[in-house]
Amino acid sequence: MTMLISSIVLTKNEVSDLERCIASLQWSDEVIVVDSGSTDGTIELAKTLGAKVFTHIQKPPYQAATQRNWALENTNLRGDWILFVDADETIPPDLAVEIQRICTASDNEYNAFKLSPRYLFWGQWMKRTHGYPNWHDRLLKKGEVKFADGGYWEHFDSHAKVGKIAISYNHFGNSKGISSWIEKHDRYSSAAAESVIEFLETGKPSSLKTRNKVTLRVWAAKLWPLRPLVRFLYMYIVRLGFLEGLTGLVFCLLYVMYELMVVVKIVEIKRKKSRLPL
Repeated sequence: MTMLISSIVLTKNEVSDLERCIASLQWSDEVIVVDSGSTDGTIELAKTLGAKVFTHIQKPPYQAATQRNWALENTNLRGDWILFVDADETIPPDLAVEIQRICTASDNEYNAFKLSPRYLFWGQWMKRTHGYPNWHDRLLKKGEVKFADGGYWEHFDSHAKVGKIAISYNHFGNSKGISSWIEKHDRYSSAAAESVIEFLETGKPSSLKTRNKVTLRVWAAKLWPLRPLVRFLYMYIVRLGFLEGLTGLVFCLLYVMYELMVVVKIVEIKRKKSRLPL
């Protein structure tokens, strides 16, 4: 059975990572870049590398699920299966072979698949510290599955029959350096703080806008002042992150800083609602 595979890369100012990403997707039948308004030459580079390029700029706040669904509906996809890859990620050859095998299987019981990344920091795989495997919704059958609307993190909709692919892709999450990492996690922490406040006010787990680890995230919202301490203990001690040396320690401390940002923003929101000075 012949099944075509389209790879979609969402971008905004990704000129430093894009060539490596697209090079790892040459096995797919087409590569499509959906850009959110780059000003660094990303669009021109993508065209040079042979990708089909589309531009779609959302009204704030940006949501990846919305952008992925727009790509599914507006890019004239050739593929029967659609693989979503971020610009700071690559698909190794063994994973490419496995995706092709799965997508051409005649007895496939799933129409969507989760994949798990190898998170690389300073060239080292943060296997313990980052909590491998960490599953992400990335591969779907066109016309049968989309992404659920709402929430900062994207998830397949209710039509998905989800399987998992054990071979990992590579995620170079710090590829643009610490300044970019902080900018990105500043956005993430704002979204997390707002969802915690909404949960505390409504008591509804749906306010946390996630389908993964719901019980854990409910407790993280209820005990929000303890988030930095708990994060460190969990990553560095429970997950045995200390075995990953100095790199593991620095990586843990970055996420402690992220959780501290969440706590501070929760306090700020609470004070603003009470008309107290910041």
